Amino acid sequence: MRSGYAPDRMTDYEAAGIAAAQHREGNWESTTIARTPLEDSNFSRTAMALRALKTYGTPARAAETKERIERGKQWLLHAKPVVTEDWDMRLAGIAAAGANEAELRKAAEPILALQRPDGGWAQRKELPSDAYATGMTLSALAEAGVLQPGADVFRKGVKFLLSTQAADGSWHVVSRAAKLQPYFQSGFPYDGDQWISAMGTGWAANALALALKPTIPAH
Repeated sequence: MRSGYAPDRMTDYEAAGIAAAQHREGNWESTTIARTPLEDSNFSRTAMALRALKTYGTPARAAETKERIERGKQWLLHAKPVVTEDWDMRLAGIAAAGANEAELRKAAEPILALQRPDGGWAQRKELPSDAYATGMTLSALAEAGVLQPGADVFRKGVKFLLSTQAADGSWHVVSRAAKLQPYFQSGFPYDGDQWISAMGTGWAANALALALKPTIPAH
């Protein structure tokens, strides 16, 4: 959403499709098989949809888009998160929807409480800290404007990421997804864990890039 791609007929079409898929309650859900963790969170789907509508909603449907964004925001505020991705994407989604500072800080509090002694975050409470959860969490907190890269919490998270980075620059994240398709090599390391490791590496790299910025403006 920050690529700088200008709205055009293609984005108009996609935005209309996203709007039409919103549920009456305000959220978006999957209509296909959801693979853990990338596809199993309605919080993630709702947050991404809100950001898309905020960025590419058409001027002719501005009033409708505003109402849809507010409805999505209210769903995020009142739905019950279960895993770390739910908490992170709730924060990211309400930030994209224009939440005020009090709403953002309230949504951030339980996320901050989930930080482990090693400085990282885990995807679920029964799992160890990893780059996927840690990179996503640091990114969500910083981009929502509730945690600056100079804060102790952020620095501890960065320290965890640096300490777990492999020599080739990647991070290994263990896959939890059901194996529904024939395995093949993508070129990324870690064999059967390569897809989630690629995503984890992306989140970790984003968090480290944010750490290089002195301040992250609030939405």
